[in-house]
Amino acid sequence: MSQEIELKLRFARRDLPQLYAHPRLPRSAARTQLLRNTYYDNTELALHQRRIAVRLRQKNGSTLLTVKSSAPASGGLSIRQEWEEATTPGVFDFSLVSDPQLRQFLDQIRPTLRPIFSTDFERHTWIVNEGDARIEVAIDLGHIRTGTPGAKRGAENEEKICEIELELLSGSMEHLFTLCHTLQRRLALIPALPSKAERGYQCYLAAPAAPAFAPPPRLNTTDAPGHALRQLLLAQVEHLQRNESGLLQHKDPEYLHQSRLALRRLRSALAFFSPLLPADYNTQFAPRWRKLSRLLGHTRDWDVFLHDTLPPMLRALPHHPELRALRKLAQQEAAAGRKEIRQHCNSAAYGRLLLDFTAATHALSLPETTDLCHFSWQRWREWRHESQTLAAQTPANAPRALHRLRRRLKALQFSRDLLATPIAEPVTPAASAPAKPADRALVKTLLQELGQYNDLVVARQLLRTRKHDSPLAHAWIAGQRALLEQQLPNLLKYWSHTP
Repeated sequence: MSQEIELKLRFARRDLPQLYAHPRLPRSAARTQLLRNTYYDNTELALHQRRIAVRLRQKNGSTLLTVKSSAPASGGLSIRQEWEEATTPGVFDFSLVSDPQLRQFLDQIRPTLRPIFSTDFERHTWIVNEGDARIEVAIDLGHIRTGTPGAKRGAENEEKICEIELELLSGSMEHLFTLCHTLQRRLALIPALPSKAERGYQCYLAAPAAPAFAPPPRLNTTDAPGHALRQLLLAQVEHLQRNESGLLQHKDPEYLHQSRLALRRLRSALAFFSPLLPADYNTQFAPRWRKLSRLLGHTRDWDVFLHDTLPPMLRALPHHPELRALRKLAQQEAAAGRKEIRQHCNSAAYGRLLLDFTAATHALSLPETTDLCHFSWQRWREWRHESQTLAAQTPANAPRALHRLRRRLKALQFSRDLLATPIAEPVTPAASAPAKPADRALVKTLLQELGQYNDLVVARQLLRTRKHDSPLAHAWIAGQRALLEQQLPNLLKYWSHTP
């Protein structure tokens, strides 16, 4: 068994000559191979469900059997277990797998295995020395194809492969990032999340693309403190990357919504744990994530206006020319915003941000004596008190102050989710225990009201910035704001006085 530590990055095919011209990748030193790979599973896709890949590879006239385990990935980096050895075509001898439970499972389903999809590509490889590390750099160009015609779901599907992989053969992981940074200086190399196997299953299933929803954040304090914090931060980046293809290829506003949510959670986590993080870590990354969040936020504002704020007006007056003109304006602005987002997600700056953050986060360390459980409860209580103080000081007709409170409550909600299992019991007296369900329900209600109020404020700002004269829309927005301003004082008072 070996541990595969690999960085995967995508790039535009038009940039291939630049990549081949890089001084660290001399064309004369490249080794070229044609690799033909077939991935196997049973009818129920039992391997896919466990995130295990079984592959037969044709290479230089020989056949290799490979088994890869599941592994979390973010920022293009994956760390997983791999077993590989020579075999006879069509023979699956899983004695090579050292994990007894996995080996038993593979032996059980072996009689039902059949081809699911193939990945055929030309691979150009270099062995590069970087510091104390030996790194295999591979450029893969080819196709992913589903199983034979007539297999499950009938028709064949195909996707292109155009990626570069950097695999750490020996040495320190930091040098893997160093080499990647060097390659990134010349062109846009964007860390890519899905493996070829994952993309192959997606191609085979031919299921409609859908936004990725993240589970509630969890802080696993049964792990070493540094590892637990790294996993939490990188999970938010993974959530962002899981929605990246949707941002690039689809118009569904939920991809953008989930991407914004991932960034908000990431920024909340950075703020929550800032006392434990190196000062230069937050200084380096907080502004860059904020900049990306603002880019996505502008288009998200137009989405909310188009899909939430405007529809009630259109239902009341579906043929009103002012409202129809507003709908056209919002559609144009949202489309323009998506074009800008697509450009950014294919840019060198975006690729560097993902790689820089992944490298710096993997290098994070905390003293083993750090009590994350105690710190988290203490920090949560501080944030809760601050939000209640802010609620007591905020007038119900002050948009900026209400927006600050809303952001604080969203961060508080995120931090409360962190304190769910496996650290559900506080380490402090019961009087200091976290809020009861009724308390959480109040925060949820307050956030809903503040969210509706903020949507109306933003709608008014959007119309003003575009100098769009719509007395009807302005009047409707003003009326809705007035209703909310009557309801908010009681909610603010209740929250500020909740023990």
